[in-house]
Amino acid sequence: MKRQIFLVIAIAFAALASFAQVCTEASLLQTPGQWKAGMKGSEGGTAADLAREKQIVAALHAMIKSKYAPMSLEADFYGVYGGSQPNVPVNGYSYNILPLNYFCEGNVQKTAHESSTSFQVAANLFEAEIFDAAQGDRLLAEGFNVMADMPVEKDGYYYFKETDASLGFGQTGKSSGWLITYPGKLPYAYVTQKEFLEKRKINLAAQMADAAAGFKDALKTLEIQKTYIEKEYQGDPEKLKKHMATDYLAVKAKYEKLLAENEKTFAPAFAKIETLLKAPAAELDRPAIVKKDPKDYLSYLFTEDDDAFGKVLIKPNPGYFRPNLPPSSPQFFWVSLRGNPKEKIAARFMADITAAVDFGVLKAMLGK
Repeated sequence: MKRQIFLVIAIAFAALASFAQVCTEASLLQTPGQWKAGMKGSEGGTAADLAREKQIVAALHAMIKSKYAPMSLEADFYGVYGGSQPNVPVNGYSYNILPLNYFCEGNVQKTAHESSTSFQVAANLFEAEIFDAAQGDRLLAEGFNVMADMPVEKDGYYYFKETDASLGFGQTGKSSGWLITYPGKLPYAYVTQKEFLEKRKINLAAQMADAAAGFKDALKTLEIQKTYIEKEYQGDPEKLKKHMATDYLAVKAKYEKLLAENEKTFAPAFAKIETLLKAPAAELDRPAIVKKDPKDYLSYLFTEDDDAFGKVLIKPNPGYFRPNLPPSSPQFFWVSLRGNPKEKIAARFMADITAAVDFGVLKAMLGK
């Protein structure tokens, strides 16, 4: 009898254990997560700056941890410290969370090793280049650095509208950003329409000169060849005359025509710039939001911020930064979040982590 009771109890416990091991999407959504210190990020700069930056990152973690409890995932957190950069008045560093989702493998709950979702609070870092002038192809195109959209000032910080984003691993999702700055100021400046047009005129002249360089080199070579031919045929005027007519003059006419056609190609674009520069001063002082003219590859059109093809032109604003502060002091924060809101665990993380950001706390940390 006792043996039968023991068997019944054993079977019951086995059934309960089997039931407890069932892993489903619903069970994952109810499973509390955990915090985990992630892999150590880069650490640059002086020992004093690094120590201060780590204190600030620890404070950022405490702010988030006080209001956010991981669910259905392992929240790997870590700091990245970039150190000083030439001609940059501040050090860039960040607090990061990589949420690693729980998932079911059969009836076993496991933790993912990678994630398409990310969260960051960065001090003195921004998604666009704001500390240096445009470089490379962009320098000869728009002439200035660009960002996709202008932010909206709200409750003392700047909100960048949610945009579509590539998340890697062949996935797409959404990206959001918030910029926390000194009151009413931005760490970058907007380029005016007049500034863009004046820079574009210079760049267009450089493009025209570059396009003509080969033709001009050919004409210079032709003139050098002419001097040798003149010496070679200096005793035979008829041969010299024939050569000049059939070779030199024909080739010269060809390249001079190409030069003229090159100038003719660029002339309409220059004319458009001159016309736009005659606009009222109030118009020319507006921030420049530009896009390529689909009907003229050499020209740009001014557009509005709601144009998906528009690029907002920006430049450095050194007057924003307080020079008496150490480079480790946060002078602005950039909060960014990426993820797929159609995926349930990611959607919960995105909502919960956004609610955990205390913009008042971040604003109070600026300049300290």
